[in-house]
Amino acid sequence: MVREALLLGFVAWPALTSAAHANERSAELVNSFQSFCTPGPPDFATLDAKATAMNLPVRNDTTVRPATRTKSWLVTLKSGKHELMVGQTRGADGDAVGCSVGADDANGDDVKQELITSLKLGAPARDVPSSDGTQRITVWKYADDVTLMVVDGTPMKIPGILLMLRRQTKTSH
Repeated sequence: MVREALLLGFVAWPALTSAAHANERSAELVNSFQSFCTPGPPDFATLDAKATAMNLPVRNDTTVRPATRTKSWLVTLKSGKHELMVGQTRGADGDAVGCSVGADDANGDDVKQELITSLKLGAPARDVPSSDGTQRITVWKYADDVTLMVVDGTPMKIPGILLMLRRQTKTSH
C-alpha cells in the first residue's frame, strides 16, 4: 500500500501482518519511531550501528551507485512486526537522509493521532492526498532542515502507514 510513499527514493517493504488491537499497535509503532528516528537528526551510520547492536535481522541492504544506500530491518514487537528503514542519497543539489517505520497492517488515522499526541505536533504544514488519490500525505516541519511525514492509505480505507523523519541539506556552491 504505502510502497509509493517512499517517493523520496529510499526503500519499499513487503507485507507485514499483525492481529493486535489498533490502539496498542499504533502506540507501539509510534514508540518505535520515536526510539529509532527522533532522538536526533537522521544519520545512516548511527541507525545502522543501533540496529546491529540490537541484533535486528536485516531485511534489505541496497546500494545504487555510491550516492544512494538503503537498509532495513525487521522489528518484532508485542503487537506485530514492522520494518525500520534508513536511506541516504547524495547529489549535486544536496544530501538527504531518512529514517522510517513502515507497517502495512496499521490504521492511518490511529497512528497519525498517536503521533500527534506523543510528539505534541501542531497543525501540519501539508495534509493532502497523493496525486493518484490512494494515499494521504501529512507533513510537519520538525526542525530547520528536517521534515516529519506520515503516509497512509486512509483515502481508500486501506491499512498501512509509513512514518518518516527526513533531513535534507543543500550543497553550497
